[in-house]
Amino acid sequence: MEMVVVSDALDKLFEGLPERLGIDDLTRVLGLADRTVTYRWLRDGIVPAIKLGKTWLILRDDVKAHLRSQYNVPHSTDNDGAQANDE
Repeated sequence: MEMVVVSDALDKLFEGLPERLGIDDLTRVLGLADRTVTYRWLRDGIVPAIKLGKTWLILRDDVKAHLRSQYNVPHSTDNDGAQANDE
């Protein structure tokens, strides 16, 4: 099985951000429309975070690891473009 190397783009995207992100940091880094969308994504578990009372604890490295795990990588294909069956 071929190993796919994930781009360093995430490292650059999160470069210079504090270990603990604020709502505005997360909104900006994810390119979301506004804070309302960010809160919805947090509430729905799309982005990993911990809610403590009314405050969200958003850890930069947890978000980065989650995004890295969500990369869609190309599957191997045979010569005619059909997905190969590796079973």
